[in-house]
Amino acid sequence: MPKYKRYSIMKILAVVGGVLALVESFLSFVGRSFTIFISLGGSIIGPIIGIILGIVVILACVRPEDPIPFNAVLFLILGILIILFSSLIGGILVLIAGVLGLIK
Repeated sequence: MPKYKRYSIMKILAVVGGVLALVESFLSFVGRSFTIFISLGGSIIGPIIGIILGIVVILACVRPEDPIPFNAVLFLILGILIILFSSLIGGILVLIAGVLGLIK
């Protein structure tokens, strides 16, 4: 596992972003969404993809290198996808975690 200089901050930001994405996707799936922008994927596919992305981010932080690698580039990609499909704030937090991992 690559040891990042800001490993603990990255982990906290990514977990909080993943949980926010999970909550917003679940709320959007049941029809109680509080997002103000239109997400991609419609009313059924978008929340399902958001739930999957949130679980992937949380798994990458809780069990690094076992199911999914703890990688800054992966967090950048997942952050962009979370912004597009489910949660703006959660995606930005995951993006910040990825950028912190790339900064030496």
